[in-house]
Amino acid sequence: MDPLQHSVESIRAEIDRLVAERQELRRNDAAEGDLEFNRRRLVRAQAQLSRLLLQRHMPGPAAA
Repeated sequence: MDPLQHSVESIRAEIDRLVAERQELRRNDAAEGDLEFNRRRLVRAQAQLSRLLLQRHMPGPAAA
């Protein structure tokens, strides 16, 4: 995911989808590899959300 192409809201929706997918994987006793793949995608989305939130809420450069 390119952070410039996604909003905070779209990343949060992706995280919700990945969490639901993970719960389904666990319910179905998925293979370790499938859970790990899901976990990595979830971590990547959470990191991207953090970056986007920082960009949204950090003050811009001081005016000179």
